[in-house]
Amino acid sequence: MNLLKSLAVVPALTLQLPAQQASYRFPPNDTARYHEITESRIELRPPRGPVILNTRHDAKIALATVRGDTVTAWYEELTLSSTSPQGEWHPSTSAALHLPFRLVFTRAGQVTTVSAPSFPLEIASRTDLDRQFEDFFISLPTSALRPQLTWTDTVENTTSGSPQDTFHIQHIRHYRALRDTVLADHVNAIVIAIEQEITLRSSSPMKNAPVTIFTRLEGREEGTVVFTPAAGRLLTRVRRGHLNGEQVLRGEGREMTVPMSFEYSSSLVRLQ
Repeated sequence: MNLLKSLAVVPALTLQLPAQQASYRFPPNDTARYHEITESRIELRPPRGPVILNTRHDAKIALATVRGDTVTAWYEELTLSSTSPQGEWHPSTSAALHLPFRLVFTRAGQVTTVSAPSFPLEIASRTDLDRQFEDFFISLPTSALRPQLTWTDTVENTTSGSPQDTFHIQHIRHYRALRDTVLADHVNAIVIAIEQEITLRSSSPMKNAPVTIFTRLEGREEGTVVFTPAAGRLLTRVRRGHLNGEQVLRGEGREMTVPMSFEYSSSLVRLQ
């Protein structure tokens, strides 16, 4: 799907806009809504032959300003599905809707999840919705946002439930403002390219077996964003990533290493 075309983004290569300080804006009593679709493919390569897992996440998400830099967010619609050698999975998500996240959001786009809801076990055991906003928004530069400007930031997240249940991910993100553009409703915006280096390390106990699974993945992501400086809004984000690594299964004095790859594509569009 061509997201920029769907928003009728018209290139304005000769347009010269005044440079504006980059900043998100959170008007009181404001609610922003986004539609996000993410599709992924995991391939494990054990000795007996490849195992493939395909997933799809389709969500409509609302974010409402509470006060200052505090935002409440929730799923208004959510469809999850996966296919694997064990079959298809299409859970009911009605119990996951309208459960509140509480976020602290700086004007430069750094987001901290202060609290996340407890999702139904059927969903929580298969996908980690707690991390929905970990890399949802881009960070903005401290200087005026103008074409050819570049900046970099690092986003890290670490959790640990026990020595056998850990998670750490690092995103090193490189941004380049490509060009000014004008939307169909005469709103000025800027197109930004993003490249990321991603490193993931996790461990988790296997269900019904005295085995711990250690996952190591590294790779890259590329994408583009459309941001409107005057309104302080992220309008669209499209991206695609590919990571390679391995899973190590360790327990009862034995160890097995399984090569793996993970690729995904995602689109995010502001609805209002």
